[in-house]
Amino acid sequence: MGKRSFTETQDPSVGVVVDGVSYGLSQLANFDFYDVESVDVVRGPQGTLGGKGASSGVVTINTRKPSFYPTADYSITYGQNETVIGKANLGGPVIDDLLAWRGSFIVHRARGFYDNNFDHNYSLYNKNRVSARTQFLFTPTSTFNARISLDVEPHAPQVQNGLTFYKNQPDRFADGSLTDPSGTTTRAKLTGFTNAGGVFTGPRAWFSNRSFNGAPYTYDANYIGDDNINFNENQGQTVHNKGGSAELTWDLPGHVFTSQSAVRIYSFDAHNDEGTPFDISRNGGGGVAYRQFTQEFKLKSKPGGPLDYVAGLFHIRTDDDIASKSGWGSDAGAWFATTAQYNTLERNAGVNRGAGLALLKDALDDLIVKGDTVVHTKSNALYGNATWHTTDKVNVTGGLRVTREDRTTTDTRILTANGTGAALNPVAVRGVALGGFNSAATGALGAGNSVDQLAQADAIANKYYGAAITSIPGGAYAGLTAAQQAQVAAAKALRAGQIGQLLSGVQAKYGDTLYTATLAPSYRFNDQFTAYTSWQYGEKSGSALNVNGVNANVRPEKTHAFEVGLKTSLPQYSLVLNTDLFLMNIKDYQSAVRVVDEFTTATNIANNQANPIAYVTAQGNVPKARAKGLEFDGVYSGIPNLSVRFSGAWNDARYVSFPLAAKPDELAYLPGAYVDQSGLPLPGAAKWTGNIGAEYRKPYNGREYHASFNTAFTSRYNNTDTMSSYGWVSGGAITDFSLGVAFKGGFDVSLTVKNAFDNRNHEPAWVSYSPNPYPRWYGITFSGKL
Repeated sequence: MGKRSFTETQDPSVGVVVDGVSYGLSQLANFDFYDVESVDVVRGPQGTLGGKGASSGVVTINTRKPSFYPTADYSITYGQNETVIGKANLGGPVIDDLLAWRGSFIVHRARGFYDNNFDHNYSLYNKNRVSARTQFLFTPTSTFNARISLDVEPHAPQVQNGLTFYKNQPDRFADGSLTDPSGTTTRAKLTGFTNAGGVFTGPRAWFSNRSFNGAPYTYDANYIGDDNINFNENQGQTVHNKGGSAELTWDLPGHVFTSQSAVRIYSFDAHNDEGTPFDISRNGGGGVAYRQFTQEFKLKSKPGGPLDYVAGLFHIRTDDDIASKSGWGSDAGAWFATTAQYNTLERNAGVNRGAGLALLKDALDDLIVKGDTVVHTKSNALYGNATWHTTDKVNVTGGLRVTREDRTTTDTRILTANGTGAALNPVAVRGVALGGFNSAATGALGAGNSVDQLAQADAIANKYYGAAITSIPGGAYAGLTAAQQAQVAAAKALRAGQIGQLLSGVQAKYGDTLYTATLAPSYRFNDQFTAYTSWQYGEKSGSALNVNGVNANVRPEKTHAFEVGLKTSLPQYSLVLNTDLFLMNIKDYQSAVRVVDEFTTATNIANNQANPIAYVTAQGNVPKARAKGLEFDGVYSGIPNLSVRFSGAWNDARYVSFPLAAKPDELAYLPGAYVDQSGLPLPGAAKWTGNIGAEYRKPYNGREYHASFNTAFTSRYNNTDTMSSYGWVSGGAITDFSLGVAFKGGFDVSLTVKNAFDNRNHEPAWVSYSPNPYPRWYGITFSGKL
């Protein structure tokens, strides 16, 4: 289905299950996986076999379990960009036939491929990870065992935010009109711009002739261009992940009963930058503090009868605190000011330029706004799945799941630090009092100011213009000239624009009963050919959502998935080959949509602004989407010592109905607020994908020489949510290969090259793009067993 814009208030479309524990948040899977025993992937609505339901598929990862056979293995990798990866796994009996254990860990350190020119000590997409897992297996009787697992990845920072290359925005739209007639882009601020009347306005003097690290900073030399990263907020993002689970298994007559209890805790804290070394964004970004508890009871029949079945109960409770932070520095006012505001405070200030510069600095310096979205979710499900072996050749599988979802989302947004410009605050925002004084758009004092508010106005007059404080409250401010009061108004509007909306606690609730069902008959012609067909239906939970303080719940997503396929095993030809045709029809597809921003619209109306309706991108529903296609995969082992793997797919994924889509950047000149994307491909969905890999192993003279490669091909796809013509990524392939030799006793030396041909394909981009974070890399690995 391509990619979807992600929000933490939304369930994953593709579920991830690790050692039987379902992850309720996609980021829980953004860590190194190690000591892996198997990976299973299934497509379409899931949930009738247990765990948390998912609308598009599930990836199941199983790590190696403890055993009573002693084992120990290790590997260490040295590679490009100061890469060091150390892994070790060991285990065995603690008490024979009663208690066994297994311990695993990985240490992964490396510089990223892209340096920050502001400070070369920092690189982007560096690796700084340590993970460990310990498991115990307790077998007190022949019919009962318990497996306890604990894992942790400690807090560690990695600089990943800010890997962005910037381009010059096109000067004109297709109709000939200017793309930036009012000077809002970085280029306009640093190099100047021309308005629709042909009048050129020079760069903002505030940023001219500034130097960093002993060199002058310019737009062309330090901002634009590939591999030109230069920003001062280097804290990056810090992540942390830990959890534990207890799996209890009883072997009963004809059945196996399992209880699994698990808890996971995850945190994420990012510090973002606007892409320059100027003191603009300070301690901005976002964070997540997530906790989940899952409990599952499952009863499974033992194979051998005419009916195999599984049934169970699943519960998940999640608590998710999503923080958004906006902090500003001493250059922020001059950066975020509109052209009109900047003209009033600096360009056209005349004798008041000194006061204007001070107001530009103080309007945002040290101001901090913090938002919190707290999401509580409780989900309970009853599920069952059965396979009826009607004959030796015919099997019919059916399943049903009923899930009750209850969700609450509470949004708050508060001013946590006033900085130096507290007197420039608005009077209040949405009922949240900020203590500023009331003034008109011209800067003149408005009605209803208290004595304290008038005192703040007088303090501004005194601080910036040297006006003497009089015995009459507000007298000093009233004595300012119209130009001076206009400067104060500009500074107040600049500050209010960045503060935006404030919320004292807006709550949205969502509750629903969701259904998942499957029906899949199969027919085994013989030991070599089995045909099957399936219908799957699933409902992905909606969301309790507030958009800028207004309830805007997201409806559940409903998917019908159909598949027909053939599984082939041809031992005489040393070939296994599987093929299928698939179709997924989705109603109320959950994705990023463009909706009216009621808060900003109301503000614009109050300020008598022309064309007051404002829009914002938020999670929502697309009426209909569809994916259909053909897949195949296989393994060929007919040549001695050689195994060949291959797979491919043709996938036609597109919007069936999306009449109210956001306009791409290059169509912003069109008069309507929306464009119709019905019939267009889904973002990120390549029409053709393929994969081929081979491994050759040859024993010789007491050693085993081995070589392998894997090539993944993707046809072109669009990388933007708006399907911009500037978002198309050309097709290409990524190839990895390895050469090595294994010695007696299990010691192995391997040379590995990833992305061997250095594929860095990217979209042309309207104004910026994120490069491939993993160009060509090579390393050598030493591994063995003890």
